[in-house]
Amino acid sequence: MTVIVLALDALDAGLVEYFDLDAFRLTSSGDLETFANTQELPYTPEVWATVATGLSPEEHGVTGGGTSEWDNPVLEGLSRISGRLDESTRGTLGKFIRSQTGERERIGRTDAASIFDAEDAAVHNWPGVADGRPLQRAWDLMNAVAEGMPRSTFERELFGQCAQQFAWAREMLRHPVSIAGVHVHALDAAGHAYADDEDALRHVYVRVGEFVEEVADALEDGDDLLLLSDHGMRTEFYPPDAGENSATHSWRAYTSATTDTRPESVFDVRAWVDAHVSDTRVERENDGSREAINVPEDHLRELGYLE
Repeated sequence: MTVIVLALDALDAGLVEYFDLDAFRLTSSGDLETFANTQELPYTPEVWATVATGLSPEEHGVTGGGTSEWDNPVLEGLSRISGRLDESTRGTLGKFIRSQTGERERIGRTDAASIFDAEDAAVHNWPGVADGRPLQRAWDLMNAVAEGMPRSTFERELFGQCAQQFAWAREMLRHPVSIAGVHVHALDAAGHAYADDEDALRHVYVRVGEFVEEVADALEDGDDLLLLSDHGMRTEFYPPDAGENSATHSWRAYTSATTDTRPESVFDVRAWVDAHVSDTRVERENDGSREAINVPEDHLRELGYLE
């Protein structure tokens, strides 16, 4: 059957309890040990690449300037020099360069093996491993909020992207997939935007929780769900954050699973998933799923789809 891994960026263990949201509390749940490498706090591309590979940033390569890549060699060199700047400063610099040059950075990808390399695995929008464009769109949305985007527009775009990503996860349950992983940046974007607005951030947590429940309800016998975050988010209203800079990452990463066990650290996730999937891997050698599809190539050439 299938193990669904939802990478819920910035899902904060403390805020799950503060908002008292059962949607995120599966069979087993609790804190997840995370790390910081090039910055003082956990940084999205570095941590998610580690989750997928089980390796440190120095080993998987998505670290410092390697968290973004530019086609222009001069801009690539500047990116590496700025690797230890905080996320906000890097974002501001990147936006300035894009506006002046028309160039666009890419999220760096690792060449290391990951949990998604198996033939019957599927992955969508996983920083450091798969297509990084949805994450870039989320970052662009955060910049637009800083420039005055109305709340209604922000939430429409935020939840629209979120709905697509959760729908992808549910669809994978209908296919012979052993593991399906998708990264969702909604809570991180909302955490930066609503760190001073308890009601607004609670609303986003509740809505994302509803998406999680839809995936959980779609599970069949033998399927399992794993929730992970790379870090949490400090707010002005959460008592333990008093005296801290709000709208910055916290150390309160979180994990929850429909199984009796769960990973204890971001470094443990790959081994945990590999062990779990080995017990549920789909046997489909005789079900026809590996048969080739007979495509009418001549007709496709006539239509201009093939050269």
